[in-house]
Formats: sequence, C-alpha cells, structure tokens
Amino acid sequence: MTKLLLALFFASSSTCFFGQAYNFYFGNIHAHSGYSDGNKDSLTSGMYTPYQDFLYAKESEHIDFYGISEHNHSNAGMSSKQNYYNGVADAELATIEDDFVALYGMEWGIISQGGHVLIYGYDSLIGWENNLYDEYVQPTDFQGLWNVINSKPNCFGYLAHPQAADYDSLLLKPLDAGADQAIVGMPFRSGPAFSQNFTYSNPSTGSYWSRYTQLLKQGYHVGVGLDHDTHYSVFGRSQQGRMGLLAPNLTKNEIMYALRKMHFYSTDDWNFRPDFRINEQPMGSIIEQAGDPTIFIDCIDLDLSEPINYISIYYGVPGSGQQATLLTQIGAQNTVSYNHPIQNGETFYYYARIVQMDGDEIFTSPIWYTRNDDQTEVVPAAHYTADATPACLGVPLQLTYDGTGTNNQYFWSFSDGVIPSYSTEANPTVNFEQTGTYHVTVHVENAAGTSFYTQEITVEGCAGLLDHGLGYKIYPNPATTQLNIEVDAEAAIEEIAIIDAMGRMILRQSLENQGKNTLDISAFPSGMYVIQLLGSMQRITESLWIQK
Repeated sequence: MTKLLLALFFASSSTCFFGQAYNFYFGNIHAHSGYSDGNKDSLTSGMYTPYQDFLYAKESEHIDFYGISEHNHSNAGMSSKQNYYNGVADAELATIEDDFVALYGMEWGIISQGGHVLIYGYDSLIGWENNLYDEYVQPTDFQGLWNVINSKPNCFGYLAHPQAADYDSLLLKPLDAGADQAIVGMPFRSGPAFSQNFTYSNPSTGSYWSRYTQLLKQGYHVGVGLDHDTHYSVFGRSQQGRMGLLAPNLTKNEIMYALRKMHFYSTDDWNFRPDFRINEQPMGSIIEQAGDPTIFIDCIDLDLSEPINYISIYYGVPGSGQQATLLTQIGAQNTVSYNHPIQNGETFYYYARIVQMDGDEIFTSPIWYTRNDDQTEVVPAAHYTADATPACLGVPLQLTYDGTGTNNQYFWSFSDGVIPSYSTEANPTVNFEQTGTYHVTVHVENAAGTSFYTQEITVEGCAGLLDHGLGYKIYPNPATTQLNIEVDAEAAIEEIAIIDAMGRMILRQSLENQGKNTLDISAFPSGMYVIQLLGSMQRITESLWIQK
C-alpha cells in the first residue's frame, strides 16, 4: 500500500514569515571552468570540468550554492555547444539537495562590445558564432537579449562588472521595461578575477556602488550581490565575501526563485545574516499596501568577535534621478525598527547598509513600497493539502490551495534531488513517479506581498517489484557504452525514450521483453540525459549520466 507522509520542514539559522522559515544561504554565481577561460592552472590543479570545480566549491567554507557562468564565445575559450550541455549536466550531478546546489549558466557578451551579462535558467547556449549558439543574439543586441531572457519564466540576467556605458548605455537612458523585467541585480564588489589565493585572504576592495545606485535612481528593480569572478581553481576560497540569499530550502528551484525575486544581498562577512523586511516582506519585495511602512532589520553574525559599528537605513524615490538619502542610523546595536510616515500614493525604495567594527560592509537588496490606502488585497496565506491516490509506480497528488487574497499568482516548486520542476497553476496535479522524499513549496504572490508554504513529502512504493518497489532497474549509472533496463511484468512498461540536455529525443524504441534489455549507447557523447519508461498508464522519468 502506498503511503504518503507529510512533515513540515524547518531549519536552523532562519527568519520566519507567516509561520514558515526563510533560511540564509551563501555562495557565488560568477566563476568559470576550463570549458571557457577558467581553471587557468589546470595543469597543476588537475581541475578542468565544471563537475570538478563544483566538488571543490562544495568543500569551501560557507558555500551552500555555487554558479559557474561560462563565457559564451570562442575568444573566451568556449569551444563547443556540447561542452555547455555537459556543464548543465555537471551542475545537476553535483547538486545534493539540503547540502549543496550547483548552477550552470553563461556570461554572455564581449566587454569591448557592450559588456557582460550573467544568465541563468536558460539551459541552451545564447550566442552569435557559427556552431556556438542555439538562440542567436548578436553581442550588441541588448534589446534582443532582454527578450530572450524574458521568454522563460525562471530565467534571469545579472549585470557583471558594469561600466558606465555598458549594455547600450543602459545606465544613462530612461527606464527600459524589458530590461527591468530581465535583470535581477549586479554586484557591489567583483573579483579579484585572477586571484590564486585559496586561504580566504584576498578580498575585493573595489565598488560598483555608484552604478548600482544609478539604476535605482532610474527606477530599476535590481538587487545587490557580491561576485568572485573566479578564473583559477580556488572556487569559494579566494576571499570571505559572499552573496547571501534567503530561501525556504536548499534546492535548485528555491535558489533560482530567490535569485529571480532579488532575495539576496552583498556581504564581506561570509556568515552574516541580515533579516531586513517591511511589513513582514523580505528584501527584494515590490509591495503595495495601505498605511505607512514599518522597516525592520535584525542582524546575526555567528562570529561574536565581529560586532556591528552601525546600521544605516536609506530611502529613495524610484525614477526620480536623485540619490537615496539616510532615513535613520543607529550605532552598536543589532536591531532597528522604524515607522516611516509617507503620503498616500507615494512610492519609495529602502535598503540597509551595515558596517562591522572590522570594516566589513553588508548591503541588503531594496524593498519597494507603495502606500495605497484603497488597497483591498492582503498578503495571501499560503497552505495546501495533499491527497494521494495509491499506485505502485506513481502517486498523483492534488495540491489544493486554500489561502486568502485576490489576484494571486503561484509558483510551485517540486524536487526529489534529481529532477527539479515547477508549476504556476493554482492547483497543479503532480505525479511523483518514484519512491523518495520530495521538497514541495508554494509561493503565493499578489501586489500586497508574498508568502510561502513548504513541506517534505515522502512517497513509499509497493513491495514485491524490482529494486525495492520501483518496478524497474536502470544500470550502470553513470554509463559508458551500454545501458541495461530491467522491468517487472507488473510495471507494464512498453517503450523507452532517451532525451538529451537540449530536450531532444535521441532514442525511442520498444522494449523487447519484460526482463533485461541492453541498449547500445556508445555513440552518445558524455553528459546528462533523461530516460523515460513509457506505458499505457504511466511515464517514469530518471536521470542518466553518460561518462566516456
């Protein structure tokens, strides 16, 4: 009998919103492997592939997530689209949810032709050179780039080490709505790009703050991070500076969602946790509510020997062309709570700057607040129930939203540690097709704000079938030249399909028998693939790594 076990998931070092916990995670999303112009010391380090680099980053201090953003063109070392697909597969292989999340994207563009943009959530290559793109965008066509990024709901761009006239002079022109939708942030600090330090003692001392505030003055909704821009094999270890991030769980979907929603911050201190919110909404939020904003920040640093010197709260008018000004400042305290009286119809953005006694700086991403006393929407209270229909090889779950609020939007995140997926439906039906423990989170949004609800769901299969209740075996994994598939007669599997990292079906054939079937995969290049076992009543999906 299939069992469905539900348990609320909570973690330590967290901040609560509506009874659920955001956790603080730390990492970097700007680095390069030997697939472009990174791992410059590969002859001595022995590291070249993204997978090797992810494993190294995972063992670095205070690294929970790590992104490799490969240069997308040949002058910067990208030699083949297949390498890019392999990098995407490497990130999936290196991810161990609740422990470490690996992300793989690209650094698009040429510095001399308008600047670099980090792009994540677009798992095929955007470019302009022959045989080095799946989506064509020439290096000076930033409007085209924003359109491509905006074509996928979970994709985003992040401006890398921006210069004043970069991105077709984006910082010097009026607000561009397409760019505002595509771009989620930029760094306060970046680099040193060519640091070979692995003792955490080579921090960046530069600043892109004037360019960041220029975007805020123009009305852009952008968060602020911190970049390593790593080109040598020191992933996560050149310095103690980090991008900090708020998410319910350490899963790929949740990290991507947090980046897309600007729930991140810049910190010179690798474990500093600033709980910054307005009316209980976290950094990065864009909200419209009745009444005045109540600004709150509570700072936690587990290193008690690094006390706070002062906390400053700034506010500005988006699109005004004027710099944000100081709203309030306190010294030698960890907590600030401040009510800011504003007029009905006014909009401000607010952010915090924290300076520690040792000189380390922390900047939060802003919160944009509009006072609208006619606002009738309330922040929706997210919750759901899960009803299981017993089945040996799949448990269809109807996840039912029973929250409050109007004009709500939804982002459901499902992950079993292998295949992350998501849905924007109000009441999606999800078929969890194998035994395992799944993270399920729903974020419910409207103009007043966002809340979320997260659970761990454990699905246990039927006894008596192959492989402890799954009804099938696929081995070896990783594979090289041959792949074996064993299917129990009760599973009623009729066909097998193999799909590559581009989503292309490269093999589909009938299974000859319900015992052992052997496939020749010697012609398939190394990388991550998806296997589907198909029957008249079900579809089973598994990940396959081919390593030559």
